[in-house]
Amino acid sequence: MKQISIKVPEWVDEELVKLQIERILALESKKRELIEETLKKLEIDEGDLMELEKIRGEVWKKEKKKLRLSSS
Repeated sequence: MKQISIKVPEWVDEELVKLQIERILALESKKRELIEETLKKLEIDEGDLMELEKIRGEVWKKEKKKLRLSSS
């Protein structure tokens, strides 16, 4: 497991920061489990994932233009 160090201002409760980070990591872990379980149930392989990522990128590019978020 990786370890990080962050600077916490004196006026911020470090236990609160620690608790929030632990919650985020727990959520990310659950999200990963869900994704892995879904991929297994749908029998999606690496090639399918690459194709889905390509499509996701194309759709996001269009959505960014529609929402005027692109820098071009």
